[in-house]
Amino acid sequence: MSKIRIAFFLDVMKEDFDGVSITMHQVINRIPKETFEPIFITPQPPERDFKYPVYQCPYLNIPFSNKDYRLALPGRMKELTDILDDFGPDILHFSSPSGLGGFAVKYARRKQIPVTTIYHTHFPSFANYYLRYIPFVEKITEPIVHRLFWLYRGSTRVFAPTKSMEEYLLGKGVKSDQLKIWGRGVNTERFSPEHRDDLLWPQLPEGCKKVLFVSRLVKEKEPKTLIRLYNLFQERRPEIKMVITGEGPTRAKLEKNMPEALFTGKLTGLDLSRAYASADIFVFPSTTETFGNVVLEALASGLPVVAAAEGGPKDIIQDGETGVLVEPQQEEAFFAEIVKLVDDAAYYEGVRNAALAYARSQNWESLCQELFSTYTALVQSAEGK
Repeated sequence: MSKIRIAFFLDVMKEDFDGVSITMHQVINRIPKETFEPIFITPQPPERDFKYPVYQCPYLNIPFSNKDYRLALPGRMKELTDILDDFGPDILHFSSPSGLGGFAVKYARRKQIPVTTIYHTHFPSFANYYLRYIPFVEKITEPIVHRLFWLYRGSTRVFAPTKSMEEYLLGKGVKSDQLKIWGRGVNTERFSPEHRDDLLWPQLPEGCKKVLFVSRLVKEKEPKTLIRLYNLFQERRPEIKMVITGEGPTRAKLEKNMPEALFTGKLTGLDLSRAYASADIFVFPSTTETFGNVVLEALASGLPVVAAAEGGPKDIIQDGETGVLVEPQQEEAFFAEIVKLVDDAAYYEGVRNAALAYARSQNWESLCQELFSTYTALVQSAEGK
């Protein structure tokens, strides 16, 4: 059998940009070259050397606070169809229900080839965060979101990261035979308790307990809950300190309202590994995650996680065993569970050990083998029709 030609339509290819780009680079790094030949279409090419063909399409910067996001305009790239026709793809994969995703679905339908996608971003929650203060937003948001989902309904296979996201997609009209649960892995050498450095943050008081938050600093990650939680620590348990890792448009507001928290900025590589391992507890109040890569990275680093019981983290964390799930936006609940972990050493160690065991079972190698096996099966099925 000749190599399977696959065209990836990715809205972001900048490494470590967000959870989507991290996941896709894990896939890209494991493309079986002996059986697959890929090309990439994107408005935001990778910044480092890249071993496969990349075609950049026109784009607009999204006019919200996240100005580093680019909106692909494939319709303005007249040669894109010719590029694809010359390449002759057997299968397509798109990363989000954008204009780029729409182009992929329409091209696949025209050529009668399979098209796949991963459900990375929970758009209804995302839209509500940015549009909730606009009058009549619910009346306009739902039709827009419904429109986006035609791309998922039009895909041959949709990879859902968790059971709850699979159920959500079923409710949006995606058929069960289109869906497949495909989780996320974690590099347990990169994210490990071995990277702990008790001297990493000398500006914090000696012996304090460090509660870490890692994320892009944007509205949908619940910064208001973080601020209220910080205030509870300051009032009742000042020996518990917060460490905020990441960059984004809400950083200035967070710094203003959390003056004694430590802000590290965005960290990558070994610096990020050390930050995780050198903290004591991970807090994650976001309610918009389809999965939550940072939760898995924290577990692998030996941190008990206290997270909102909504979205992806709800499926990753076994409540009371590998971490704790609490009611979203309830800072008192977050505070109580974090204090319980701080005050009960035996409970803390039990959760920590269970978290490590779970994280070590989540393997990128087997996940990517499963993904490429699915691509192969879909191509073979299409060719047999």
